[in-house]
Amino acid sequence: MTQTDATWTPWTPATFLTPTRLGRLSKNQQAHAETIITDFNDAYQQVAATDQTWTFTGLKAALTALPMLVDRPHNYFVAVVPVLSAYVQAQVPAEDWPALQAELVAARPQLVEKHTTQKVNQEQRAYEDVVAQVEGWVQAMAAQPQVQNLSAANQRAFGVIVHVTAELLLTGRHLQPAEWDAKALASVMFGPFTHLLDKDQREPHLYQLIPFALTTLFTYLKDQLKYAGELQDWVRTHHTALTTMYDPEMETFFEELTTAMQRAEIDTQDHTAVDQFTKAYLREHPERGQKLFATDQQLKAVGKRRGSRPAFRRKRRR
Repeated sequence: MTQTDATWTPWTPATFLTPTRLGRLSKNQQAHAETIITDFNDAYQQVAATDQTWTFTGLKAALTALPMLVDRPHNYFVAVVPVLSAYVQAQVPAEDWPALQAELVAARPQLVEKHTTQKVNQEQRAYEDVVAQVEGWVQAMAAQPQVQNLSAANQRAFGVIVHVTAELLLTGRHLQPAEWDAKALASVMFGPFTHLLDKDQREPHLYQLIPFALTTLFTYLKDQLKYAGELQDWVRTHHTALTTMYDPEMETFFEELTTAMQRAEIDTQDHTAVDQFTKAYLREHPERGQKLFATDQQLKAVGKRRGSRPAFRRKRRR
């Protein structure tokens, strides 16, 4: 056979996916194998064929078209080439496999990249929609007398507080206003909120304004909120914790620790390695450990807890 006249009839997913063949695939590949084969054969028929046969040209065209024809998760696209490689190799003559394998391997980077780019673009558009929505809230509240009476610096801080809090709930937690409750609010305020601020925004006057900004926001959105009273009560109960939750000493310590970990090439996803390194670092810097302990006791006294950095990126707001 040559690359211009080679043809064959593809197997159905059921024919290919025997227990033995499934066992040779990874867990992720097994999870998506049947869907991948079905989607690929459908794509092939749409873009490359008038009958049930395959060609080298058709294979390449179907791989190119696949991410534009189906809406699947990223792990699906990671599994496409390995699954199709096993699928194709199992049913074509041995002499034809090297050329087909080359087509599959060559398609993988573009296949995954196309989906990743498409996903990022969709997420970016969705995030920009959220930013525009929250900006509309800020502009509407800016017309209220109690907000107009704020100084220019505090008006800017008010907008920052509303944006960061709302975006953490909408984009970070994927919760619409009707789903906001005290538990969700607590999860974004102690830790994530400060991480989303630029360093020059971490000023005492901004933190002093947090209870007012949150109360104003929840009052403005009261018709959309199912738990408006619960949210307002939470803000009142945690007034002191909110206005004092940023501690420069603690922030400086974590920055120093992070820098030291980077120099030591510690994998920050390895919790055991991070824990061991932190203990060793505190033994080498006992004065930092004493300050950390004192600050930690203060945090516990007001019921604060630190969170992790959210998984979405924040662009500068209008």
